[in-house]
Amino acid sequence: MATKVSKKKEAAAAEACPVEETKVKKSVAKKKTTSKKATAKKSTTEVKKEVAPKTVSNANPNAYLVIDYPVEAEQINSNHYAIRLGASPDGYVELSFNDGEWNPCRYADGYWWFDWVYFNPGNYKLAARMVGNNGETVAKTGTRKCKAC
Repeated sequence: MATKVSKKKEAAAAEACPVEETKVKKSVAKKKTTSKKATAKKSTTEVKKEVAPKTVSNANPNAYLVIDYPVEAEQINSNHYAIRLGASPDGYVELSFNDGEWNPCRYADGYWWFDWVYFNPGNYKLAARMVGNNGETVAKTGTRKCKAC
């Protein structure tokens, strides 16, 4: 809001040059509407980012899947490694190595497991997915990197 002093200055300027006053008011009005539009666009984009679903299917939005072990960048130094996965009870779990074929996991003691044996030394990227009873992918993890020695 304008103060009394600034209103007096505006009135004096309007008397001196009425054409310039209207130009100033129009440019100020344009700036205000432009900033409102930019703010509206930003808030819409932010809402879309927050709403993005974590699951692949809408079958169960609360479904979760996580690779517990190996942890990121873990070195595996044995001939056998049991990969542990935590998951909600919404289907069965499969595991992929280096974006290859999906291998079924087994369920025991409240976790999903994959017994990894006869692997070659090297770097690996693991990914897991949960498949529902209808064959649709319910949830999928990001990649987990590890190194077998």
